[in-house]
Amino acid sequence: MSDLKVQADLKNKTIVIIYMLYFGDMVSITPFLEVLRREAKGSKIILVMDARFLESVKYNPDIDVLIPFDRHGKEKGLAATWKVGKKIGALHPDILLTLHGTTRSTMLALAMHPKHWGGEAGTRIDRLFMDWPMTIETYNSHAVDKYLKVLERLGVKDLSHHGMRTYMSPEWEKKADEFFASEGITENDRLVGLSVGSSTKEKNWPAKNYGKVADHFAEKGMIPVFFGVPSERPLIDEAVSVMKSKKYIIAAGHFSMGEFMAAAGRCSLAFTNDSGPMYVFDSRGVPTIAMFGPSNAKFHHPLGPCSKALSSWDMPMGPEHVKKTIESGKYTPISEITVKEVIEAGEEALRKAEKLEK
Repeated sequence: MSDLKVQADLKNKTIVIIYMLYFGDMVSITPFLEVLRREAKGSKIILVMDARFLESVKYNPDIDVLIPFDRHGKEKGLAATWKVGKKIGALHPDILLTLHGTTRSTMLALAMHPKHWGGEAGTRIDRLFMDWPMTIETYNSHAVDKYLKVLERLGVKDLSHHGMRTYMSPEWEKKADEFFASEGITENDRLVGLSVGSSTKEKNWPAKNYGKVADHFAEKGMIPVFFGVPSERPLIDEAVSVMKSKKYIIAAGHFSMGEFMAAAGRCSLAFTNDSGPMYVFDSRGVPTIAMFGPSNAKFHHPLGPCSKALSSWDMPMGPEHVKKTIESGKYTPISEITVKEVIEAGEEALRKAEKLEK
């Protein structure tokens, strides 16, 4: 029932949101949280999320209570899931919204027994208990908008927001500042951030191409900073192996998730694959050039006024999940995006940013 519409009273309620997806996904729901906070005056907003990505929303002012769920550890089993649901139930939730339905979300919902339950079904039995069942994954809008449509179906009319946002702590900012200072970076230096990895190798633009892009902007006086997790070091090493400039920084492995978000905001320009860092750079107001291959730029592109998505093919508007697209082989490899295209997009982003600053 994707067209379901009700007039839900969101004010002065205890509202639980279940959303246990990944790093970038947590950033993509921040506009939803902003609108919900504005509309649900006097309400307590509780977010149940994957414990691994806690720092992505830890300081978000639109959340009152965070419940990190260790779905790969101590809370992996159904019994543990039921126990967590009962604890949440003790908070007497008035409204439960499931933004991504799974067997786990079904167990949590049945255990907490909210007064009203809406969102995406996790199993076939959910619709027997849900008040407001919805098809959220409609495949006809950006990831941000599909969650805002949940609120629209509940009667919210003003869906305006400030885009994807991430929030820092003084400790994270201090850590980022200390790292850059140790690398000889001053306040006047302009940094270009690069994130060469992603969750899937087919989504990775060639690492050596990142090195060529980094070289171009290094020649313009910017300092390339290669971000990432330790496992991405081989890709980073491949990127820097083709660079003529030796003035670059490897930040991979030096930051926690929150510290990376703080450090990302120090950049004047960023280049990424379709990944969590793409959303982070964009949420921090950094002009972001994102490369897309098998994943769909129409649904996941960065939203900033100076950001841009480059895709290797004209993807159909349809329900193709990236995994199925990769398995089918029916897409143009991301390597078809040229270095020239990416550099030109970066130059254009800098020009736009300079105009906005004036």
